[in-house]
Amino acid sequence: MNAQTLNAVFDTRMSDPAVNLLALTTAAMRADPDYFRRDDDVASGVFLATEQPASLGEDALARALAMIDDGAAMDRRASEQVHGRDARMAELAGLPSPLREAALEALKHRSWTFGGFGIRRLALMNGDGTEAELMRVEPGFGAAPHDHAADELTLIVTGAYDDGHDRYQAGDLSLASPGFTHAPKAEMGEVCYLLAVTYGPPRFKGAFGLLQTALGFPWTPKAKG
Repeated sequence: MNAQTLNAVFDTRMSDPAVNLLALTTAAMRADPDYFRRDDDVASGVFLATEQPASLGEDALARALAMIDDGAAMDRRASEQVHGRDARMAELAGLPSPLREAALEALKHRSWTFGGFGIRRLALMNGDGTEAELMRVEPGFGAAPHDHAADELTLIVTGAYDDGHDRYQAGDLSLASPGFTHAPKAEMGEVCYLLAVTYGPPRFKGAFGLLQTALGFPWTPKAKG
C-alpha cells in the first residue's frame, strides 16, 4: 500500500471515531523510539504529512508537562486494574495507551468472544456500518482465506503476521479492499494483537472459512457503544 492510497482513505475516514482510535494508537506507538529506527513506515509519513503547523503558546511547556503527568497517572491506573488478574489482562496493560484505555472501557460492558481457533475478539466501538475491534491471535493461528465487502484497516500492534501476500509487523498498517483475498496468519513467537476497523463483513472462502464464520466470525455491527 502506498502513501497516496492511505491519504485517500484517511481523508474520507478521519471523522470516524474508529479511525481516530487507530490514528491515536499509531501515534502512541511512534512515541516509542524503536519505531523511529524503521525506514519502511508509510503510515507515519501519512500522519505527519496531514498535520498542520501550530505556533506554541507561552504555556506550551507547562501543558506538555501536564500531559506527561496525565499519561503517567493513566499508566498507573491501568496497572492497578490488571494487577493480580489473568495473563490476557496483563498483556492489555502493555498496549499503547489509547488502545489500552479503549479495551479496558469495553471490558466493563462486554467480554472477549471466540473468533476461531486461537483467536479472541473484543468489540471496541461500532455503529453507522463501522466496527472497531481488538483481536488477539495466538502464534501460528489465523483467519481462513477471505475477501472483503468493504475496506478493512488493520494496525498490527504486537507480533507479526503473513497474509500470503506480504509480511506485516508491529507498527504496520494493512488496507484490504473489495476484491483482495488474503489469509492472515500470526507468526510463531509473540502473541499478535491487531486493531481492526472494518466497514463490511469478511467473505470467507472454502470449508474452513464456513466453519470460521459459524464459530464466531460473523460481522454484526450494532448501535454505537
